[in-house]
Amino acid sequence: MQYVNLLCAHAEKNSLREFAEAFFGAVGIVDGQERESANYAEGHYFRGTHDGTKFTVSLSDEEGNEDLPVWVQIVDKVDAHALDDVVSHLVRERLLAVGFRVARLVNFGRRDEQRIEYS
Repeated sequence: MQYVNLLCAHAEKNSLREFAEAFFGAVGIVDGQERESANYAEGHYFRGTHDGTKFTVSLSDEEGNEDLPVWVQIVDKVDAHALDDVVSHLVRERLLAVGFRVARLVNFGRRDEQRIEYS
């Protein structure tokens, strides 16, 4: 499994539900579901799948990244370069075009973690 972690925001989507619905719509997910889990901030998250790629949308509790309060994890079985290409295309062609702000977290949770802004 390969993972990509994004931090996101949208100026017009104030709740996690509104954000998830808009995000899923932008990337072509029609089966998004809300789920409960104590492992996520505020006890819930949203999950959806598109062409075998899994998307999890939740509130982030990452210090220093409060300007991008939503965490999106993207998971697929493809190799890392293929997933990078898919994510880059989705961000540039679908998300930025409809008002999302997006940054990628590289080495998530490690001391050498980096935040890379998409523009």
